[in-house]
Amino acid sequence: MNIDTRCQIGLLCLIMMNVSGCTSHPRQSIDLQEYLKGFVGKSSATIRQDINLRSLGFQVANTPQKTSNQLIYTILRPLNIPIPMVTNVDMRGNSVAIQSGNLSGNSYDVNFNCKVIFQLKNDIAESIQYEGKAC
Repeated sequence: MNIDTRCQIGLLCLIMMNVSGCTSHPRQSIDLQEYLKGFVGKSSATIRQDINLRSLGFQVANTPQKTSNQLIYTILRPLNIPIPMVTNVDMRGNSVAIQSGNLSGNSYDVNFNCKVIFQLKNDIAESIQYEGKAC
């Protein structure tokens, strides 16, 4: 197998990984919404006792927030963004890698979140709202 063929296969593998990564997020969102619909009509105490967002693969802030008319869960979605290395050429024509910024590991960590808000009336969930860029 020549180098061009290996590069084409590698590129195809990268494309397939990206496509599967893109399709898994909407499916997970639908699963989340379907899962949460089962809690409408239940008390906030029952929701707190029975809900298990971690079982769906979500990272969740430890304690939900409770007000008189809302029960709020925060789903955390950490994202690691790679920082490309800048290449500079010195006086002799040699390549010298230069890292921009003061970050270790050549990446930047961003934490997105999604707030799942159960709207309560008389401590019973009537509806669900979602807020945030990671919903």
